[in-house]
Amino acid sequence: MRRMGINPYSDQIGWVCAARMLLALLLALLLAPPPVAAVPATAWSPSANPADTPLPRSAKFGASLERTGKTAGQAAPAEAGAATGYETVRGVTEVLAGRTREGAARLAAVVGRAGPWADVAAYYLGLGRFLSGDAAGALAALAGLAEAPRSSFLGRDAQYLALEAASRAGDHGRALALAEAWLTEADPWLAPEVWLRAAVAAQALGKRRKAADFLRHLSLTWPDAKAAQAGNALARAMCGEVERETGREMGRGEASGGQAGRGPSWTSPKGGKAVAMAQGVGETACYDPDSPANVLLRAEAMVEKGAPESALKLLEGKWPFDAGQAARAEYVRGKALYRLRRFKAGAEAFARAAGADPAASLAGWARYHEARCLWRSFEAADLDRMEALLRQVLAGPWRDDPLREVAARHLALLLVERGRFPEALAAASQLTGLAVTADLAAQGASLAALLRFVTGDLPGAAADMAAFAERFPEDDWADGARYWRGKTLSAMGKPEEAAKAYLDVLSRRPNSYYGGRAQAALAAMGRSVGPGVVASPVREGPRCPGRAEPPSAAAADALAKARLLADSGLPALGEMELDFAAKAMPDRADLAMAHIAMAEAMGRRGAVLRTAWRTFGGCLTRGTAEDLQPLRQALYPRAHAGLVTAALAGSGIDPDIVYSLIRQESFFDPDVVSGAGAVGLMQLMPETARAVGAKLGIKADRKALFDPAVNIRLGVAFFRERVEAAGSLAAALAGYNAGQNRAAVWMRGFGGLGEELFTELIPYTETRDYVRRIDANAMMYGRLYGR
Repeated sequence: MRRMGINPYSDQIGWVCAARMLLALLLALLLAPPPVAAVPATAWSPSANPADTPLPRSAKFGASLERTGKTAGQAAPAEAGAATGYETVRGVTEVLAGRTREGAARLAAVVGRAGPWADVAAYYLGLGRFLSGDAAGALAALAGLAEAPRSSFLGRDAQYLALEAASRAGDHGRALALAEAWLTEADPWLAPEVWLRAAVAAQALGKRRKAADFLRHLSLTWPDAKAAQAGNALARAMCGEVERETGREMGRGEASGGQAGRGPSWTSPKGGKAVAMAQGVGETACYDPDSPANVLLRAEAMVEKGAPESALKLLEGKWPFDAGQAARAEYVRGKALYRLRRFKAGAEAFARAAGADPAASLAGWARYHEARCLWRSFEAADLDRMEALLRQVLAGPWRDDPLREVAARHLALLLVERGRFPEALAAASQLTGLAVTADLAAQGASLAALLRFVTGDLPGAAADMAAFAERFPEDDWADGARYWRGKTLSAMGKPEEAAKAYLDVLSRRPNSYYGGRAQAALAAMGRSVGPGVVASPVREGPRCPGRAEPPSAAAADALAKARLLADSGLPALGEMELDFAAKAMPDRADLAMAHIAMAEAMGRRGAVLRTAWRTFGGCLTRGTAEDLQPLRQALYPRAHAGLVTAALAGSGIDPDIVYSLIRQESFFDPDVVSGAGAVGLMQLMPETARAVGAKLGIKADRKALFDPAVNIRLGVAFFRERVEAAGSLAAALAGYNAGQNRAAVWMRGFGGLGEELFTELIPYTETRDYVRRIDANAMMYGRLYGR
């Protein structure tokens, strides 16, 4: 079998020509000046063990089979006498259990007569052969599914596996075609591998510009992935190959313009003239990941993709940055340090970036980010410095509207935090008329409207809120604008108009945060609203579970096949079949409910939510409690009710708040561990749990936090402390998310405005949304279970 890797020369160059080029290269090396040091290039090749290849979820169901308690000998199709199905199940189970040759042989004997099992038999036959080292056999078994990926719930996975098999078999043309087809609907988990395989195939076929484009995309989109590291090595080797073939010193060229995904020209860092690498015989383009411009792009992408440590490590290299690039490197270093919560060091890096050229546009952004670092401090001097920096940006020469927008908005939020509301309104007023995205424009408009209400400009607030709802009808805060317009009109002594505004919110999304607030406001006015609110004339009634569906052969086949798979000991495949069918037919309530039930049983909570919102989104926002009863247990469980009630005894806290809190933190999965190390149902940090446990006489080590009884008792005790200390439920929730010290700062600055305005003015978007979500979900619990 031909060994995969990088060909030393293109496929069009023969051995004699290669020898001549090698001799010419040796002479050039002897006569040329010393080149710029380069990272040694290494060819990419697949791992020796096929099992080390990143594989899709369908190839890793061994654990789910163990949970069913069934083995290959016990699992049997629901249809008595279905020998073919029985043999298929045995073969699949053997492949997943690691007995790949045995399972593949069994499946090969039945694949031609598998009937409704045909796609399952073909896929796992291909998987078994692939894992056994028979790449060509795997490719043949997977061909039908790979060519028609939409025909089966295993089609996309088959396409990916066929790509891997083609790569191992050295069939570069097939590999490239499969990669390009798969990337039309890329799965983020496997996409880096596919981009790498596509680049390897394109390079082997002599399509170097295409290979360079693939490698550039891989390097800058998934910069910290293993596949990107392998791709960068391949890119270096390709650039070295181009240099040898052209007989010219490329050095570490830079992509002009600094834009990923564009066809770059390349320049020598020594100042040599640009070399158009796409010119000459054949395709000779390459992407150099080590050019100074690309190093900066890679580092910034690492920060944005959640790998700040890797960005800092990359920037430690001895790269030949010019003055502007060196300033940019300090800027990127500051962003990485901010992500790592090393705010003081980040502020210092941004200050260095700004000081390199105070008039450059980068300096304005660096000052803004330095201000953001200082905002994390609790020292008055740091906050004074933050305010000064933001005012400096706004007074500066930069005609950069996105920069002016973030500076003015953050200045307004800082002034709100410090209780200086008129000045905050003045800062927010600078947001008007800037050329920014609709999302940023909406953020500025909502803040200005609320500050008009806070400062007593009620007519201005009412006008701004009406304008917001008209200008941004699809924005998340559109209902907020309608609700606060009602509050404003009520404060102006216009109860009838206020009631109409509240009813407008209720008619759109009665089950939302603002729908609940509007209903409470109407109740306070003595105007009761029934359990169902008539929808506005422009909106159709929501699709809810339990409605009668028209006959559908495709839906019936999917339901029958999923049941057959589940009853045969392959529930994970049954869930995949239903997920596939529910996506293909999103209007079918029967398919959605069947998938929700199976995904819930398997603990796939993310899949439950995605299907529920895709099919029943309108019902979830507008349906009655009766409409939503079939979804209650899956979406709003009251698990561990006895533990919650006991822990809250005597507190006066609504248990639905705690259910909502657990739902938000872990969705009732006791084994969840966050990236920060928070554990269990209520996502407690081990040090916090130990401190609370010491007060209660409970030994609370990390292992104990996976026990729901321990986690809930400590979590509720901690939350009760926060409520008592903050004196406000909203502030306690904010502290649970952002930290109690930060919530205390907010309470001092604007806590006196009341819980509703406190929630609206929380400066951190994540925390503000968190508090609203907990409140809205608690309201849903009350509606669904009765209060």
